[in-house]
Amino acid sequence: MRLWPFSKAESHTSIGIKTLVFSILLVVVMEIFVYLVFFPPFALYWLIVFALDFVVYFTSAIFVFLVLDKPLISLMNRVRRTTLTLKPARISGLKGELSDILKEVDRLAETLNRERGGLLETYNEYKNIVESLEEGLVMVLENGEILMMNSGAEKIFSTRRSEWKNKKFNDFLRFYGIILDEKKKVILAKKIGKRLVVREVSMELSGKFATLYVLNDVTEVSNLEMALTRAENLALLGKMTASVAHEIKTPIASLKLSVQLLKRQLGDVDRDVSETLEVLDKEVRRVEERSRGFLEFSNPHFELKNINIVDVVKESVKLAKIRARDRKIEIILTHKEERIPVLGDVNALNSAFLNVLVNAMDACEESGKVEVKVERRSNSVLLTFTDNGVGIPPDSVDYVFEPFFSLKNGGTGLGMSIVKRVINSHGGKVNVESKEGEGTTVEMQIPTSGDENG
Repeated sequence: MRLWPFSKAESHTSIGIKTLVFSILLVVVMEIFVYLVFFPPFALYWLIVFALDFVVYFTSAIFVFLVLDKPLISLMNRVRRTTLTLKPARISGLKGELSDILKEVDRLAETLNRERGGLLETYNEYKNIVESLEEGLVMVLENGEILMMNSGAEKIFSTRRSEWKNKKFNDFLRFYGIILDEKKKVILAKKIGKRLVVREVSMELSGKFATLYVLNDVTEVSNLEMALTRAENLALLGKMTASVAHEIKTPIASLKLSVQLLKRQLGDVDRDVSETLEVLDKEVRRVEERSRGFLEFSNPHFELKNINIVDVVKESVKLAKIRARDRKIEIILTHKEERIPVLGDVNALNSAFLNVLVNAMDACEESGKVEVKVERRSNSVLLTFTDNGVGIPPDSVDYVFEPFFSLKNGGTGLGMSIVKRVINSHGGKVNVESKEGEGTTVEMQIPTSGDENG
């Protein structure tokens, strides 16, 4: 209801409207009662009544507005402002009970403001704790939707929480190649190549059940454990191979000498005998070569001195090209500098490079290509061997340097193990990257000696 029928501004509360309507109805009832009792002249009576109603209406409207509506509207506006800002109104301009009500609202606002400050402080503390955790936290609702994710989870999975907000947790697991298995303590996230320990915590959230997944990245620890186990196995294997190789070294030498004598004595007597002796000689030499490999693997000795790594690589490529010629495999060597000094053993490095080149050629089809690059870095030299061969299966790349692991028929599985040992003994690192069906790249990084004239 408005103060004036043509006014655009609301000026009455619901209580004021009811009071005003009641007042007008009461006046109308009294007028009808007077008319029925005294029977005044009709036209004159209603003219006077209309004028009185007009006066009573506006007088009542102004009275109700000033006495009731205006204080209530003022109180309502101040309470609304206090509710939104939680700041006391202080100066009200109200009196009596309305002023008391506003004072109570002010006290309530102050209490709520203190409570809100305490809640915000507690919220920020817990938020800082959650965000500072290295462990990843993922909250999943009962319907399988991801509710929240902390910065630890963002770091582990190299993602943003906004990308997974309200997305299905199963889609998240499928995307990163994670298979949750209660029987396994450590699971693998295949897409990012990390090992994780996952712990589930059931909880109730706003009357609904939810699950908090705590993800701990143990990739480095797991790699260290694997490296320690591998080192222990290698140490034990080294002792065993050294003992076996030493024991069979003398019998092999005797067999080799005996076969050569038989070839000279009986080689021209019978063709079948000659072929048999050739096979025997070949097999004895193969056993001797593997025995030598075992000894080299188990008990390497290096004579480190200043050498030019470029010359060593050139020699290795030169020897490899002799074998590559028959299969029409192209070996390309590129290097910007003619001299890069390192502290190393020529024979050991030559053997390591030849091992890699032979593996590269064996992986190539006929008319394949092997590229060798020698690049100087700030304090090291980077050697890159790249082939366009069949590549290595993804599940086998991690085992390339394991002793006796080989993808070649008849291979000893010691070649890349010896390569890794040689490069590591020179203070360097070796890494293998491969795509099945496209080829393999072996990178070796060896520290330079800084002696340009040595």
